[in-house]
Amino acid sequence: MSLAGKSVFVTGATGFLGGALVRRLAADGAQVKALARNPDRADYIRGLDGVEIVKGDVTEPDSLARHIPGVEIVFHVAAIAFGNMEKQRAVNVEGTRNVAMAAAQAGVGRLVHVSTVSVYGYHNQGLVTEDRPQVPGTPPYNRTKSLAEAALKQIADAHDLAYSIIRPSMIYGPRSTFWTKQFFGLAKRKPTIFIGKGQGNCYPIYVDDVVDLMTVLATHPAAVGEAFNCSPDPAPT
Repeated sequence: MSLAGKSVFVTGATGFLGGALVRRLAADGAQVKALARNPDRADYIRGLDGVEIVKGDVTEPDSLARHIPGVEIVFHVAAIAFGNMEKQRAVNVEGTRNVAMAAAQAGVGRLVHVSTVSVYGYHNQGLVTEDRPQVPGTPPYNRTKSLAEAALKQIADAHDLAYSIIRPSMIYGPRSTFWTKQFFGLAKRKPTIFIGKGQGNCYPIYVDDVVDLMTVLATHPAAVGEAFNCSPDPAPT
């Protein structure tokens, strides 16, 4: 869905998914503020029509308060998947809280929050739908992303903030180091390494497909207050 003419703010804009989103928004004619902790690392999105790279950090509420007012839509993509619980909580949970509060105070029309299917945990059997209870287990990433959803909902309910949540599975595509380059590297090794019997399912989804759904969630009225799993059906591997 095109967001032509919309004013948009994107966190995590220099990352894999955030960068793909910014490029799509620019191509569609949106006016984008792309948040970057280090603008020197924003070459992938630099020079795009309608894109302004702004310096800031989701852990710094003042930087969000400077840049979010005046935009119609916020895409919260920023997150970290590595490090201890304290480090991930600061970015994934408190960062989400900061973004949600800034969006609410600025009167933003919609906040699209990027979560993960990992909030359900790793031991599910059969079809996992959006109403499946979240049992993230002990991994800091799973736990903090589940807590981030709760923080967002709390602020949204208190401040009448319209939001939508997307829960992607394994995202692959250009610029993806972990789920793309690393796995291609493993595939090239001889002999090929299998864990267990090699019968487990994997749910890789192409980055542009994730961006497609994100842009729909930014404006669709039925998406307000809802969460959506984003994974291929059937699993390709």
